[in-house]
Amino acid sequence: MRLKIRHIIPLLTALLLTACVNDAERPADGDGCFALGLTSEGLTAEVVTRAARELSASEAADYTITLTEGDETVWEKRYADITLADRTQPLGSGYRVAAENCSTDEAESANSGWGQRRNAGVSDPFVIVSGATTPVQVSCSMANAGLCVMFDQSFTDYFSEYAVTTDDLRGLKFNADNAAEFDANRQLIHGNMAYYNVEDDGTHTVPVIISASAGWDGTVHLTRSLTLQRGKVVRLRVRLTGSEPTDGNIGLSVTTEDFIEGESEEVMLE
Repeated sequence: MRLKIRHIIPLLTALLLTACVNDAERPADGDGCFALGLTSEGLTAEVVTRAARELSASEAADYTITLTEGDETVWEKRYADITLADRTQPLGSGYRVAAENCSTDEAESANSGWGQRRNAGVSDPFVIVSGATTPVQVSCSMANAGLCVMFDQSFTDYFSEYAVTTDDLRGLKFNADNAAEFDANRQLIHGNMAYYNVEDDGTHTVPVIISASAGWDGTVHLTRSLTLQRGKVVRLRVRLTGSEPTDGNIGLSVTTEDFIEGESEEVMLE
């Protein structure tokens, strides 16, 4: 019978990845431990640079941390709630640590149904070695997709009432009150961002209805579909291409999070 020896595996802060382990923190002979560090590409609505940064213990406190060995889940807890008993594990190989700041359900239900950015990641497999501390890094990145709407002044100066509504179960409505505004650093400073989980191929299609009225009987309705991508925020801009709608078109332009300008789509008023 193989004897499995239990060993204490303290979860340390991200600073231990670069700091030396002192004698009091070093595992005793026969014990093994790992130092856990979490990094994220950013927690803002838009990421100007994809350079990751280390999260402090307070920033990581509400992340859900899952320790697995092979195909078995050893434990799953909030980072801040992990106890000494949780950190006690046998030596072995094939360990992984996964981290996420919210579940997929919360990613679409939080903030009154607008959702929230979901950051998630998983470490490479690692081994718990007797008498050594193994640094383990979990790099978290945006796992869902975002959508916001901007209305150009050419559009708002003409139409008195307007909205972009998602034609799905959530039925989110973008209008003058929650239109997106960004600062010089391209960070969201006003407005709503809608977040969507993506399919296995990393995309999610959102049908939208653009409605507008300038006071005449009836309202203009334009229906289009947007394809969102994992890790990117689509900024849907609604603008007039002519001086008035009678000149022919409303132009839709899409800008993704890494600011690659999408092709403008000209759509006829109905």
